[in-house]
Order: sequence, then structure tokens, then C-alpha cells
Amino acid sequence: MDTGRQQIDLFLKKCDELMQSKFIIADTKIGELLKAIATSDLLYAFFREITKNFDYPAAREKYMNYMPEGTVNKRKLLFPENAEERLAFVFCLFVDFDAGRIDLGAFLQEYFYEDGSVYGSFYAFSNQVVKPFRNAVRTLFYGGRIARSKAEGRGELAAFASREREAVYASRLPDARKVEALVILNALSAQAEKGDARLIAALITGYRCFAEAAGWKSGALLQIAEKYAGPEVLA
Repeated sequence: MDTGRQQIDLFLKKCDELMQSKFIIADTKIGELLKAIATSDLLYAFFREITKNFDYPAAREKYMNYMPEGTVNKRKLLFPENAEERLAFVFCLFVDFDAGRIDLGAFLQEYFYEDGSVYGSFYAFSNQVVKPFRNAVRTLFYGGRIARSKAEGRGELAAFASREREAVYASRLPDARKVEALVILNALSAQAEKGDARLIAALITGYRCFAEAAGWKSGALLQIAEKYAGPEVLA
């Protein structure tokens, strides 16, 4: 196993440890999770990229102040619809917990009040915040390798995205370039299931631009681009 995969495996392990921990040591586990990101070149590059233009103060105002009808002084935590913004938002929340700018106990009682117990609140937080965060990162970096056989059954585009992710991940491209490719390919894989022809064409065009800029050689890209991103698609 190469160092990059070991670092991402460590991140996934730290997410699992956070979810399985007791609330009393959750702050420590969040710090360990963030350290795993900081020491992984790929993860560090990825989160640096998605938080670069992310307006966290505006996101906090938008997603942390919703109060459902019929509740009294209890707000509900919402999340951005965009997958990258959702990851950026949760990452910034973790940073605030670790820095002490948000008290985790008060946060749980405010947004994840279940049966009145800290245990119930932390369990809900783990399932609604930590687990989706973990799984989204896992899909981004390991989706192609793990879902390869399923991708082949979903069609040519999904199989192409799967193979490309594996090749990019194993390549000697700079980490920042790998992140750019993986983000595009992950989106392409998702659109392969939804079948939005214009979005697929846009993503393939974007990937071609990436490949040219990065000097990345892909044997199947030209054929895929001709078939799914040709002028007739946008006609």
C-alpha cells in the first residue's frame, strides 16, 4: 500500500474512532481526525481547494439558524446541497470545535437534542454529520477501486470514470492535480447514473482541459469525448 492510501485509510479510521467514542473524548477524536487530514498530502490539498472560496460565515448564518415550526429555542442544522460545499461546511465545523470557537456539548444539545441525553445527541451527530462526511471522502478517493464491478454494469461512462480514477490515483501527478481530476471524475460518475447529457458533456470537456493542462495521457478520453461531448450533444 502506498503512503497516500495509508494516509486516507488513517483518516477513515479516525472518523470511525470518533463515531465509536464516548462524548467525553470526542473533542480529542476530532483533533485527531483533523491531524489525519493535515498530514495527508491528498486530503490537505483537497480541503484546501474546496474551502478556498467557501464563505463559511455566510454558510453558518444560512444553515445553522433554521428553526422548525413547533419548536422552542431549538434550531436544526441544515447542509449545503452541493457535495463539495457540504464537505467544506462540515470540515469548517470540525475546525471550530477543535479551536474551541463552538462548544461541542452546547452544539449537540442545540441541534441534536434527542432524548435529553448527551449519548443520544452524540449518536445522532455521528450518524448525520460524521458518517456522511466520512463516506463522501471515501467515495471520492476509493470509489473507483471499490465500485469497479458495479460501474461496469452501469455503463460506459461510469466504467471510464472508474478506470480514470484508479489511474490518476496511482499516477505521479502532483497532489493538487490529482484532486482536480478526482473531483471531476466523481461528478462524472454521478451524472452517468442521472443521464444529464449536457452536464456530462460539460464535465468531459472540463476533464479534457484538465488533461491538457496537466499533461495527463488517457487512452480512452478522446473516444469518450467524441461520443459524449461532441457538437451534436449541445445542438
